[in-house]
Amino acid sequence: KKKTIIILNMSTITHFPNKPSNPMAQTLIFFWVFVFLSNTALSQSDEFVYNGFKVGGNNNISLNGVAEIESNGILRLTNDTPRLLGRAFYPTPIKFKNSTDGKAFSFSTAFAFAIVPEYEKLGGHGLAFTISPTKEFTGALPSQYLGLLNETHNRNLSNHVFAVEFDTVKDFELGDINDNHVGIDINSLASNASVNAGYFINGNSTRQELNLKSGKTIQAWIDYDSAKSELNVTLSLSSVKPYFPILSFHVDLSLYFDETMYVGFSASTGLLASSHYIFGWSFKMNGQAQSLDLSSLPSISRPKKNNTAFTAGVSVSAAVLMIFAIGTVLYLIRKIKNTEEIEKWELDIGPHRFSYKELKQATRGFRDEELLGFGGFGRVYRGTIPNSNTQVAVKRISQESKQGLVAFVSEIASIGRLRHRNLVQLL
Repeated sequence: KKKTIIILNMSTITHFPNKPSNPMAQTLIFFWVFVFLSNTALSQSDEFVYNGFKVGGNNNISLNGVAEIESNGILRLTNDTPRLLGRAFYPTPIKFKNSTDGKAFSFSTAFAFAIVPEYEKLGGHGLAFTISPTKEFTGALPSQYLGLLNETHNRNLSNHVFAVEFDTVKDFELGDINDNHVGIDINSLASNASVNAGYFINGNSTRQELNLKSGKTIQAWIDYDSAKSELNVTLSLSSVKPYFPILSFHVDLSLYFDETMYVGFSASTGLLASSHYIFGWSFKMNGQAQSLDLSSLPSISRPKKNNTAFTAGVSVSAAVLMIFAIGTVLYLIRKIKNTEEIEKWELDIGPHRFSYKELKQATRGFRDEELLGFGGFGRVYRGTIPNSNTQVAVKRISQESKQGLVAFVSEIASIGRLRHRNLVQLL
C-alpha cells in the first residue's frame, strides 16, 4: 500500500517487439503507460480499505502510544488504564491540496468503532478521526486533549490539525456540550461545531439517540465536499449509511490543510478509562469511501466478569441487614409487650408511675429485711430508687386482699393529693 514511484526510460520502449517506427507513436505509448502506472500508484495511496487489521504487518498501519492490533484483527487504541493515549495512522502521507491553486480536495472515510468504558456510563475520554501534517504529536496529552494537543498548543493556528471527535467526557474548559457528543475540531479540542450523538434510520427523518459508551459497534462516515465547502458526519448502528448526517458544518479546509497530510485515529483516557476499538476503516480521495459490512468485521469478545466477590459482598450485606431488621422488630415487640398500660385513674391523680422492675430493685427484691409493716391490703417495704438515692416506701398489694382495685385507687388518690411537712410525699 506504499506510494509507488515510477521511473520510465525511453530506451526500454525501443525493445518492444513489433515496436512502431514512428517516434510520435513511441511518445504516445510512453504517455499512456505513464498515465496508467501513475493512476495505479495514486489509487494505492489515495484509497484503501481495512476489513480488520493485519497483525504484525510493518506497513499495515503505524501505531503509537499504547495502540495495538489484537490477535483477532481489532485495532485497540487504548485499554482501560487511566491517563494513556494511543494513535494509529495510515503509514504514508496523502495529497490533500491541489498544488496549483491550493484548493483542498474532497475526501470521504468510513470506519467502525466501539467505546467500552471501565465503569458503565462513565466514559474516558474519547477518540478522534484525525488529519494532521505529522504522525508524531510531541508534548500531546491524554485526557481531554485526546493525544493530539496540549494546553499550550491548543488553539494554535499553526497546528494544521483537523479532527472529528467522539467525546465521552464533558470538559467545561473546552466548552463541551455534554459527555456524549460528536464534534468538529480545527487546531483546537474546543469544537467548532458539535452535536449530541445520534443517527437517522435510513429513509426516516426521525432522530435516534446514540450512546457512544454503549460498547456497541458504531459506523461513522465523514465526507468533505470541496466544491460546497461542506463537511458531513453521519452515524449508524448498521452497515447502511443513513441519508441524513447527524452533523453538517460549512468550512473551507483549504485554509487549514497542508499539501500532504496523514490520516488516522487518536484516543486517550483520563481519570476514568475506556477501551477504544477500531474494527474496520475505508478512505478515498475525490470519491465516496466504501461502507463497511459490520457483519464481516471482527468483534469484541467480552468474557463475563468474575462477580464472585461482588455477589459475596451483596449476600453478606443482605444477611446483616436482615439480622438487623429482625433484631429491631423483636426489640420493638418486646418493648411493646413490656410497656405498662397507663390507667385512666393514673392521669387523674397525678403521682409518678414506676415499673415493677424498678420497685423490685429498689426494695432489693422485696426482702423481709426491708419490710416496714402491713397496710390495709398489702405489705409496706423500705426502698431506694436506683440512680437517685431517694428513700421511698413501697406498698405491695397482697393477692389475698379482698378490698380490690377500688380501695387501692382511693388510697392512692387521697395520699397523692396530700401535702404536709410531716407526711412523706407520694411519688
